Amino acid sequence: MIWRNNTFRFGMTFLLCLQYSLLRETDYSTFVKPLPVIFWFLVVLFSNKRPEGNWILLSFFCAFIGDILLDLGAEWLKIATVPFLSSTALLALAFHFRLRNDGNKLAYVKDVLLLVPIAVAAILLHLRLAPHLGDAAKIGGVLLTLAVLLLWRSLAVVLFKNNTTDVSFRRVMGLIGACGIVANYVLYSINLSVQPIPRDLVIQVYYWGQAFVAWSFLNGDKVIN
Repeated sequence: MIWRNNTFRFGMTFLLCLQYSLLRETDYSTFVKPLPVIFWFLVVLFSNKRPEGNWILLSFFCAFIGDILLDLGAEWLKIATVPFLSSTALLALAFHFRLRNDGNKLAYVKDVLLLVPIAVAAILLHLRLAPHLGDAAKIGGVLLTLAVLLLWRSLAVVLFKNNTTDVSFRRVMGLIGACGIVANYVLYSINLSVQPIPRDLVIQVYYWGQAFVAWSFLNGDKVIN
């Protein structure tokens, strides 16, 4: 089945991302922007996936709504953050349940110690950006909090997994994807408040972050090339 072919999966991702970069300044922008998200929604839907893959589907649906709203203009920015908040929370839950469903027992102290440096870095970043964000600072703080949870849970999946059936490479790709999604939030905030960031860079890390996260929740298929 073509949806289970990795060459098709990532080849189409490249083409759809390139398409958006080429059409970003045209009237077609609103239509092509959510296509990479829709594509990976379909990949997850029609591929063999872990049970937590259903959380990924819900997350990508919210991201699709957010992409549409965000492309309608600056006046939609605050409303667009709501589905993005939901999408990030759902991704964090997907990683959390991935860790829990495989019977991994985490030491409370180790889990907290993993959270602390991520949270401290996020707080320092928010304090740096908040004065420049104006009214958007509160929403940015909530989004950054959820981003911390996403990084925390995805990193825990990499570090604390004991289930040998969950391939290490897929777990690492999930973490890389989570970092890409969080990087998108940070770059977007910097672009709004401190200095311009190339729009293509901002959106591409987001697209590929979602692709890697989604792929990490798929089960290995017999046909992978």
